[in-house]
Amino acid sequence: MTGRMKAILAVSAATLILAGCNGSKGGGGGGGAGTGKPPAAGATQKVHVVWQAGAWKVSFNGGNPQNPSTAKTTLAQNAGPTMFVVDIQGPTTASFKDPGGLDVWEGVNAKSQPQTGINSTQILGPTVSNGGKQLIFWDLNYGAPVTVNYRLNFDSGPSVDPIVDNGGGNWQ
Repeated sequence: MTGRMKAILAVSAATLILAGCNGSKGGGGGGGAGTGKPPAAGATQKVHVVWQAGAWKVSFNGGNPQNPSTAKTTLAQNAGPTMFVVDIQGPTTASFKDPGGLDVWEGVNAKSQPQTGINSTQILGPTVSNGGKQLIFWDLNYGAPVTVNYRLNFDSGPSVDPIVDNGGGNWQ
């Protein structure tokens, strides 16, 4: 199965899962807290992993490259499920591991305690595509606010470990 087909299937599956979150608790149209429907999807987060001067840097949504150990994305409270599109840029032959390109674990002070695999109910995916140069996952941003630590793993070179601060939400 091609990377493009895997990406299409993963996004389709995520869409079906999110559509199934509508529940049966009445409520009006717009979604959000108490309506039984998830809010509209959050703005897509574009994460560029850039190889510069012999080290990885991370750029969020076109911003300046920064050190991965301090790089952080914040999702607002009650923002809907959010797609993260992560790509590799710069003069490197590295590609995302497939499988194993994404590790996720929760905890405010857990960055120094990495875990292998997806250890959070907040994350759907990942899917690796574009010849291993792109990784896509969804962050549900649901429930209590939580810090989601994630590590991007490559077929060569060191891993990168930025953070997502989920504001949380209650759309049950």
